[in-house]
Amino acid sequence: MGSEYFIWDLNPIAFQLGFLEIRYYGILFATGIFLAYAMARKLLPLREVDPVHIDNALIYILVLVIICAHLVHLIFYEPSAFYKNPIRIIQVGSGLASHGGFIGAILGLYIYTRRYKISFWRMADCIAIGATITTSFIRFGNFANSEILGRAVDLPWSVVFTRIDSIPRHPSQLYEAVIGFICFAILYFSFRKNREKVPEGYYMWYFVFLYFTMRFLVEFVKDVQSEFTSAETVLTMGQWLSLPLAVFGAYKVLTAKRKYTAAAN
Repeated sequence: MGSEYFIWDLNPIAFQLGFLEIRYYGILFATGIFLAYAMARKLLPLREVDPVHIDNALIYILVLVIICAHLVHLIFYEPSAFYKNPIRIIQVGSGLASHGGFIGAILGLYIYTRRYKISFWRMADCIAIGATITTSFIRFGNFANSEILGRAVDLPWSVVFTRIDSIPRHPSQLYEAVIGFICFAILYFSFRKNREKVPEGYYMWYFVFLYFTMRFLVEFVKDVQSEFTSAETVLTMGQWLSLPLAVFGAYKVLTAKRKYTAAAN
C-alpha cells in the first residue's frame, strides 16, 4: 500500500450522550432531510401549493422512506437476514436501500395527497428537486461509515478505508454524492426557468431519469453489495434496480413534454 493514497479512518461515532451514540451518518442524513424540506418549502409556492403541506406530509414520507428502504435492502441485498437473524427485520437502521427509499417517498406523498386532496404531482416536483440534496448527504454518511465501498483501483484519488481493509478503492460514495449535486443543479435551474413550459410531474420523472441513469453508471465501480451478485456478475443489484427506473423515467419525460407541447399548440 503506497502512501500516495488517501487514508480514511474516521470513527463513525461523532459523540455520545450517555448510552446514546450520535453517528456522523445520522447527522448527515438529518441535514440532507432538512435541506430537502427547506427547498420544497421554497419551491411549492411556485407550483401554487401552500408550503404548510410539506410540514404535514414530512412524517408520512419519512416513516415510509425508512421502512421501505430497509425492506428493499433486506430483500434484494441481504435476504439471508430473514432466517439467519430475524431481529434485523425490525432493526430499520441496519441497512437502507435508496431504491426502497424512493418507493417509500412516493407512497408517503401519495397517501398524504389523497387524504388531503392536494395535487400529488405538484408536490412531487418540488420534493424531487430537494431530494437530490438528500441523496448526496446520505452518501457522505456512507463515506463516514466506511460502507458501500468502491472496487479496488490504483488511482491518485483512491481511498483506503483502514477500518475495513488496506485496499485502495474508488471512493464510490463521493461519486454518488456528486451525482446528487449535479441532478440538483440541472433540475433546480430548469424548474426556475421552464416550469411553465412542462406539465406537472415532469420534474419528478426527470429526477428519476437523471439520478438512476447516473446511479447505473457509478455501479460499475462499486464493490459487490448483494448476496445475489458476485464480482463476476455482469450487472450489480443496484444496476438491476436502477435500469427499469431510468428507462421508465426517460419514457415519461419524453412523452410528457411531447404531449404538453402538442396540447399547447
